[in-house]
Amino acid sequence: MPENSVQIQIMQAVGGGIAGAATRAITQPLDVLKIRFQMQVEPVTNHHGSKYRGVIHAFKSVYAEEGMRGMFRGHNSGQVLSISYALVQFWSYEQLRSMAHQWDFWTERPFLMFFICGGIAGCLGAVAAQPFDVVRTQMVAADPSSRRSQMNTFSGLRKVYRMEGWTGLSRGLPFTLVQVFPLVGANFLFYKYLNAAVLMAKPPDQRQEIHGGFLFLNGALSGVLAKMIVYPADLLKKRIQLMAFKQERKTFGRNPECPTILGCITTTFREEGFGGFYKGMSPTLLKAGLMSAVYFSIYDMFKRHYIAPMKEAEKNRHKRDKA
Repeated sequence: MPENSVQIQIMQAVGGGIAGAATRAITQPLDVLKIRFQMQVEPVTNHHGSKYRGVIHAFKSVYAEEGMRGMFRGHNSGQVLSISYALVQFWSYEQLRSMAHQWDFWTERPFLMFFICGGIAGCLGAVAAQPFDVVRTQMVAADPSSRRSQMNTFSGLRKVYRMEGWTGLSRGLPFTLVQVFPLVGANFLFYKYLNAAVLMAKPPDQRQEIHGGFLFLNGALSGVLAKMIVYPADLLKKRIQLMAFKQERKTFGRNPECPTILGCITTTFREEGFGGFYKGMSPTLLKAGLMSAVYFSIYDMFKRHYIAPMKEAEKNRHKRDKA
């Protein structure tokens, strides 16, 4: 398989960016709830001291206290995060997959290839987007009246860098990478496997394309399955990222004590039990399914309508040049 041309690589990056932007716009309110739940030490149930007592209660509370702006708090920084992440992820995945196809080992093990290429691509995207993730998390988790909740993406980057340096902007990155590799690898693996199953169920003469509805459904299923595997790592990462500004979260109840990874695991288990590692799971699974569905289906439809014709045109041009 020939290497992708510069024009095709640019289109792959553009397709990834579009998919990331669309996904963020749709799933941002669920992301706000997920972060609020993850940072709540008290049970996410009808408990006397709990700020939020479930998905519906949290939606009503955030809207009543902060309005629609609260539901989309951190959206601009989230968009920068999503676009930079998706752009790098899809672009690097396509390049890695193109290189892997040149080796018999990978062509004979396609699903292993999807997992490894997806995992590496996810890690590269995460490294590119990590500073934006730190800023976005702090904006969403801070008290609505605090200055930090009002900062924008770039003022947030300057603020975190001025107060904590590169350590602050990369806070939680090891946890992110530990989480992202199996998450994204499994997401690509499940998605490609489900798509292959759909194609095999069709008559041989109709196995060229998958209907967009199946792309959406397969993306949703793959997102939910993959997220369930790695969710505790995401919770611990968020709590570690937010250790530096506990004083700006006074209205949300007690703050989790997470000075180190081991300390965070120990404290969470001691005070909240095993279920503490799965706080925020409900909005997270809703978000993961919706996000993955939109993410993959938009990118694959973009590939089908824009990138595939370009590849076909380049292939025909190479044939004419050889002739």
